[in-house]
Amino acid sequence: MEWVIALLGIGCVFFVLQVIVDYVRYKRAVEPKLEQMEAAKADLKARIAAAEGDLEETRQALDPAKEEVARLEREYHEIHEEITAELEKQRSSWRPPSPPSRA
Repeated sequence: MEWVIALLGIGCVFFVLQVIVDYVRYKRAVEPKLEQMEAAKADLKARIAAAEGDLEETRQALDPAKEEVARLEREYHEIHEEITAELEKQRSSWRPPSPPSRA
């Protein structure tokens, strides 16, 4: 009976050693990939920061243009209202010609 317990003990030790060996192999295979992903992550963060900087510069460059567009739109609406008012004025003052008199 003692030999059964000894065999179970040896089997458990062998199983634990196998688990440890598999873990070490897996860790060796995964570590380079993790390091590569961390490097890619850092690179992407740097590219995002650069793109955000470019975006801010572009926004600052566009602010004067936006103001100019808004000014031109206001001017367009004012002129459109003046034209509409003038057309209404001309329509209200226009009278059809009187028929010729027969004398």
